[in-house]
Amino acid sequence: MTDSRSAATRTAPSGGPASVAAVPETPVATPDADAELLRLGYQPSLRRNLGLGALLVYGLLFFVPMAPVAVFGIVVNRSHGVPMLVYLVAAAIMGLSAVSYREMALRFPVAGSVYGYVRLSTNPFWGFVAGWLILLDYILMPALLTILSAVALAHILPGIPPAVFAALFVGASLAMNLRGLEITTRIGLVLLAIQLVVIGLFVAIVLAAAAAGKIHLTAEALWRPETSWAAVLSAVPIAALSFLGFDAVATLNEEARGGGRAVALATSLLLGLITALFCVQLWAASVVTNATSFAEGPATNRAFYVAVDAVAPAWFTPVFTLTNAFVAIFACLVVAHAASARLLFAMGRDGALPPAFARTNARGVPTVATWVIGLIALAVSVGFAEKAELMTSLVTFGAMSSYVLLHAGVVVRCLGTERSRRWLTHLIVPVLGAAALVTALLRSSAITLAVGLGWLSLGLVGYAAWAVIRRRGGRRA
Repeated sequence: MTDSRSAATRTAPSGGPASVAAVPETPVATPDADAELLRLGYQPSLRRNLGLGALLVYGLLFFVPMAPVAVFGIVVNRSHGVPMLVYLVAAAIMGLSAVSYREMALRFPVAGSVYGYVRLSTNPFWGFVAGWLILLDYILMPALLTILSAVALAHILPGIPPAVFAALFVGASLAMNLRGLEITTRIGLVLLAIQLVVIGLFVAIVLAAAAAGKIHLTAEALWRPETSWAAVLSAVPIAALSFLGFDAVATLNEEARGGGRAVALATSLLLGLITALFCVQLWAASVVTNATSFAEGPATNRAFYVAVDAVAPAWFTPVFTLTNAFVAIFACLVVAHAASARLLFAMGRDGALPPAFARTNARGVPTVATWVIGLIALAVSVGFAEKAELMTSLVTFGAMSSYVLLHAGVVVRCLGTERSRRWLTHLIVPVLGAAALVTALLRSSAITLAVGLGWLSLGLVGYAAWAVIRRRGGRRA
């Protein structure tokens, strides 16, 4: 395991169809997760030290339990006052992707997530395309989170340049990830606990205010007599951003004790847990404001904080604000960094990217990939500090477009290779999921589509060039 070259060793030829030929048509029931990995032609090189609880912690941190705080005002405005209904619809739509992730995790318990799933269910080329698209999400996500945290701190401490905060955030994330996922998960558990306590306190404060007769409890956040489904659907793309976390958990297939079965179970549980957390917050804030719209500008952007100010004691407002601005964002940064590194690891091991990315240290950490993601996050966060909105759109573009290929992979693998007759799970769900994602992608801005397609074109050129280099190297060998 300490030999960096062994991390990239495979028992089947890398990059070619032979690596898929040995895969049985249905998942093999075995308690040995490493045996599943060997069956797919990969030599285990990451440490299996994550139980189901650790997977749930990791996933919740990536989803960011306090995510609705930032978009509460926007969702209320678009839906005319039914944010809970919007999030439930978004959860149902993204749940289609969760089903496909579960099916792929059971069949292909490998690191790399959607990249590995599409590669093994179709062919190496489409696997690369899926991996390259989600890489746009993974490369930009740590940088985007760094920018959000740096901007928030710079607002409080304007005398310190945001680049200094960016360096501190990236450096802390890099140090934690180089120590291994055990350390990251332990610290992440503390950060998650802080978020959950703060959310719980806010809900308790709202209930106490209702008991004192200061506010009235209603279900209008879920439904109003004048509710319009067109308005609800217009807000769903905003809410869907809060559910783009399934892929991060799937990158831990080779570090989960139960392999793909543990990841599949965690994926299903996470959807229910995070939806419940989102809806509780949205309901509490809606009960306080009872608003169907907010004025444009600061009133919309700070709508959730207005609810906190209206009902909570003075000491709670800064606690709530700092928890959301720093604890939640930094926790997501750490796990996004880890997930990004494991995607590079998987692509390097298969030869889709230079094999240096597959090197691991004695702790089973993909060190080269971890360093590269950290350096990219620092560079992008400093160079694009004023482009947070564009980066957010690009993160969504990368995730959703790769999810479309994931759904296609389910159909090809399950109906084509396995001849499955489970029409609901293996045809209807992926087709509906892909259709919903394509519809959302077509609503992206022109600049988002242009940059996203430019990124895809760059990847295809690089893929062709790397293939030529590998062929020449093979002939010389």
